[in-house]
Parts: sequence; structure tokens; C-alpha cells
Amino acid sequence: MSAPCLRSMALLGGLLGLSILLYAGIFAHRDILGVDIMEARNLITAEEMIQTGHWLLPTLHGEPRLAKPPLPTWLTAGAMLVGNAGLDTDLTINRIPSALAGLLLAISFFGLTRFWTKSTAAAAWATAFLTTSYMFVLMARRNSWDIYCHAFMLAAIWGVAVIAESPAPRRKLAVVTGLLLGLSGLSKGPVSYYALLLPFAIALLATGGRMGFRLHARDLAVAMGIGVALSSVWSMVAWVAMPHDFSRMLATEQGAWFTEHTKPFWFYLQFPLMTGIWSLVACAALWPRHARSRVEPLLPYWRPVLWCLGSVLLLMLVPEKKDRYLLPALIPLCQLMGVYLTGLLRDPEKGGRLGRALILANSVIFGIVCISVSIALFWLWARFPALDGIELTGVAVTAGFAVMLLFLLCRSQHLSELFVAKFSILGLCCLFLPAIVQPSVGDMSVPLAEIRTFTSKGPVLCDSSLKFQDSWIIGSKPLAQNDYANIELPDKIYFVARRENPVLPESLREYAPQARMDVHDFSGKKLYFIALDRRLTQ
Repeated sequence: MSAPCLRSMALLGGLLGLSILLYAGIFAHRDILGVDIMEARNLITAEEMIQTGHWLLPTLHGEPRLAKPPLPTWLTAGAMLVGNAGLDTDLTINRIPSALAGLLLAISFFGLTRFWTKSTAAAAWATAFLTTSYMFVLMARRNSWDIYCHAFMLAAIWGVAVIAESPAPRRKLAVVTGLLLGLSGLSKGPVSYYALLLPFAIALLATGGRMGFRLHARDLAVAMGIGVALSSVWSMVAWVAMPHDFSRMLATEQGAWFTEHTKPFWFYLQFPLMTGIWSLVACAALWPRHARSRVEPLLPYWRPVLWCLGSVLLLMLVPEKKDRYLLPALIPLCQLMGVYLTGLLRDPEKGGRLGRALILANSVIFGIVCISVSIALFWLWARFPALDGIELTGVAVTAGFAVMLLFLLCRSQHLSELFVAKFSILGLCCLFLPAIVQPSVGDMSVPLAEIRTFTSKGPVLCDSSLKFQDSWIIGSKPLAQNDYANIELPDKIYFVARRENPVLPESLREYAPQARMDVHDFSGKKLYFIALDRRLTQ
């Protein structure tokens, strides 16, 4: 068989493997992860859109929800209507839009890296790093706003890069790029403009992009104009329709930037950890003395470095800080890692002493993780009733085989096969471990429909121990003690708490328990539902 044919087969095999990895990281078992506060807000708002018909000016628990633009919520409500008759009880359906946004981000990332490096291998390695990074997998599997705004923005950035290097005007591409910029703005306002587009522009201008920006200033201006105009449409409508609510929301949001979730500036120095198990590779790629010579043949080294560090620096300037805000920095970091690995594989010395030590350390970490999975499953055996001894033995044997394979490949310095094996291990973990252990859907031991049926015949009351996302689990906003202390309650009510052995408030002394349901998550924390009936005390 000829060499070109072998290369074509290897390319097709690599792209097929990357597609499977994308499915494993984004789509497989996406209903298992629990719902956090941001996703709960999106799901509740989407359900209220369907129930009330307030699509343009959405509500959250009946109050105007103007803090975030509604595009992600529109997409989520559309998925509910098409896939689950307008209900929000199926997390697999609810998370289809965010999974598709994650896919768009991955495709745009591959395309941009391929366009800059002219190397399919570098683009594939970089996309594999992104797809298996902790923060990307987490954000693509939860339906919150961040994945949408950065997915549309990265697609727009790909368009900007193509325009900047085109020999002729690209007016149609400029219009498409502008629409993508607008969709990013309709997803989370100017967040991605600030955290992703601005550092990209600075990095590109600093690494040879000035001439392209000058030659195509008109096309880029068209794209930016369309993007800003489209991004502003909904905000203008909301401001005109509800000026007082909109002004109050702006004041609240601006105050939150300086008072809520504030962290010191160095909090974001942890950004290499957002790659998860690839943190050592990320740190090595960021070391210019070691990595630059391996990156430069394919990509100007400082372009992804300045893009990544610029994003981190801009995020540091905002007092409000959260781990998930680092997703924009992860994009150029994974691009740098993919190109660095491509250069490392082409290097006859395999990166010298430092490169070989890095590969060894990363392989040891993988081996420890493989062994730890088996130990963790044995320790958590009681929490997964579907897991039997045969399956646990199978996982242990597979983990042992994986460790042996990593040892042999690392020892023989077959680096391409070694990293293929590592990505395969991660993909297999995402695909098969949830199927084997069969964890509770949505991180809850009782199906959502069963919980809502249990509490369907009366109002739900609560104490101060509940989380916001518990209101999504319940299906309505529970009444706090201040809300129900001075109102007439019906004969049948429900009380919900997260405290162990919950005690009913004094205002409910006329009621007695009739039934109880305990719902727990993977961590062992419980949510207690108690059905109360006044008639039992008479």
C-alpha cells in the first residue's frame, strides 16, 4: 500500500477517533450530571416561557428575568417543546442545545487551528485536548449561558482570522461573522467580546496581523457593526418595555461584579488546572524556552500565549471571579498544547530531558487515575446498586491492562500511540463507566417526575436550608417561612428541607406527617420531602 494511501487512512482514522471522543465528552450520558444554580435558572425560565408565552421578556418565578439575554433560554425552550412536549423533566432533552453549542465550539476550534497551522494533525491534537479538558466537558454538559456565548464567538473569530488573511475582500463572510458576533451578544451580552475577542485581537495584532486588519478594515467594521447592533436589539427592547426593571437589573449586576464571589487577582493563576489531567502539558507548553522551538514551525508561538494570558489578565481585573469564567482562556491554551504536542512528536529528541520527564510524569498520573477509578468504585459500591462483583472485576482488569499499555508505550517512546491510548482511556471512561455503574439520573436517587408527582396536591413549604436549584427539582418556588407564616394554608401541604431529621416550624404544629420521601445525590446529601395533612390531627 502506498504512503499517500496510508496517510489518508491514518487521517480518516484520526478524525473518526476524534468524532468518537467528541461524542463521549459532550453527548454521552449528559443527563447524569446534577443541575447547578445557573442551569436551574435557565431551565425554570425556559419552562415559564412555554407556560406563560412570555418569550421576548422572560420571567423567573414570575419575576422579570432581564439579567441575561434570552437566546440560550429560547433554544432550551425549543428543545423542550420538540423533544418532551414542553416539559422540563428530561435532562437529556434539556441539554441538547448546550451540547450542540459545545460541538460548534469544538468544530470552530478545529477549523481555526487548521487554518492557522495548515496541519490537520495539530488541529486534531488540539481539539482532543479541548474535548477532554475538565472545564470544557463541564460547561458543554450543563445548560448555562457561557458555552453559548463563547461557541458563537469562537466561530466568529474563525471568520475574522480568515478575513484578515484573505487576498481579496470577503463581504459575505463579514456578514456571517457579524451574525455570529450578534448571537454571542444575545447569549451573554458583552462577556465574550471582553474575555475572548479582545485578547484574540491583541494577540493577532502583536503577531503579524496588522496588515490584514488594515487591508480588510471595511469588512471587519461591517462584521463588528452587525454584531454590536444585533447584540443590542434585545437589551433595547427590554429597556423600552420595562425601564424601571431594566435599570434596577443593571444596578444589581454592576454591584455584583464588585461584591459577590470576589476573589484575589491571583485566583485565576490556576487556569492550567482547567485542562484537568493535562495540566502538566499545559505548563510545559507555556514555557517559552522549552516549547517555542516546537511550536514555531506551525504557529507563531506568542499568538496563543498572548491570547491565553491576555484573557486571564482581563478576567483578573474584574473582582467577581468563578472557575467557569476561565473557559475563554482554555481555548487558546488547548490550541497551544495541540501544536506543542505536534512539534514534540516530530522532534527526534522528544523534547529533550524535560520533554521525556513531562511525558513520564503525565503517564504516571494517568496510571494512578486508572487504578484510583477501581478503588473509588469499590469504596462507593453501596451507592451504585447496579454495580455487581463481575462488573467491578472487569473495571479493575481493564484498568490494569490500561496501566500496562501506558507503561509499555512510554518505555518504548512511541509517543503518538501513547497519546492515542490516553485519549482513548478518557473516551472509554466517559462512554462506559456511567453505563456500568448506572448512577441516578440528574444526580438524584428518585426520578424527577416521581418527585413532582409526590408534591402535586398542595403547596410546597420550606425552611432556609434549600438551594436555589431545589426549586427546579420541586417544579415550583417553595414558600419560605416568612411567606406562609401569616396566610391560610390548605389541609394538605408539603414540607421540604435539606437538614438531617428536619423539624417542622412552630407555625405548622396543626399538621402531622402523612408520607415521606428522601432523595439523595452522589455525595450522600439528602433532600427530605414530607407530606402533611391537617385532618390527621383532628
